[in-house]
Amino acid sequence: MDAEQQLFDLSLLEQMSDKSFIKQVIDIYLQDASIDMLEIKKAFITGDQETVHKKAHKVKSSTGMLKANTLYNLLTDIEKTAKTGLDNSQLSSLIEQAILSFSLLQAALLLHLQELQPVA
Repeated sequence: MDAEQQLFDLSLLEQMSDKSFIKQVIDIYLQDASIDMLEIKKAFITGDQETVHKKAHKVKSSTGMLKANTLYNLLTDIEKTAKTGLDNSQLSSLIEQAILSFSLLQAALLLHLQELQPVA
């Protein structure tokens, strides 16, 4: 199994056999999740754990559809930790790990998008 497939699994989407739809889903995910990941970090810095919780939940939902399990699990932990509001050092570490995981996922998905492009 290559690194790209370890980061995500599009088998649910690929059952539809519609490359245009898959491309659109990935494009929307990358656009929205990029903004939400930045908002998670900003909210943590300003001490707004409620926003951290809500944004982590939002990104987690769409990440689950892509079966990006590493990021999904980190977002689950962020969501739980932010909700309790107890452990800022753990939350900080989880957010940094999630940002790194998202960066890797983003790069892999962008490569996958290139593979979906028709050859001219």
